[in-house]
Amino acid sequence: MCIHEINTEPIKIKTFKKGEVIYYQDAVARSFFEVKTGEVQVVNSNTDGKDFIQGLFKAGDCFGIPSLILGRTYPETAIAHTDCEVYVTPKETFTKLLQEDTGFHFSITQRLCKRLLYTTMMLEEMAIEEGEHRLLTLIHYLMGQKNGDNKELDITKQQLADMSGMRVETVIRILKKVEDKGLIETKRGTIVCLCKL
Repeated sequence: MCIHEINTEPIKIKTFKKGEVIYYQDAVARSFFEVKTGEVQVVNSNTDGKDFIQGLFKAGDCFGIPSLILGRTYPETAIAHTDCEVYVTPKETFTKLLQEDTGFHFSITQRLCKRLLYTTMMLEEMAIEEGEHRLLTLIHYLMGQKNGDNKELDITKQQLADMSGMRVETVIRILKKVEDKGLIETKRGTIVCLCKL
């Protein structure tokens, strides 16, 4: 359930160019964000300047919710990964809808639970599993987020590295290895799953 479908008040739509920051880490959360078109990535940066992608959000996805609900600052930065349009709803409107519309509230709860499961899965992978298993688990998760039977995953090797906590050179080496095993095929910037991972 999307906020623009149930909110009776006009919702502001902001346009962002690729690479433009939507909000910065440590900024106070004041709005609910939902992607209308394009793609947004949410990243953390360490002291060495290395980014870790917390999530990629496409049309219909929302981001930055925990900070908004808890009244905290953002622990990450949201950046337009492509040119995009984003619905921007004031916190007061979002909170009112949560309190008054149980369907919307449940939808937000489901989204938060999906993000929590993803975070738990990636923490386990990073702490316990070898790079190949970690990367295949991430690819499997991302494929599971796609609609339909499309087996192509449009993602860069750098994004996979930033999401898995590995160096891009390591990702390239592992992708070649699993491609040689016949599990995936890489072609022109996409990964094609050849079997159930």
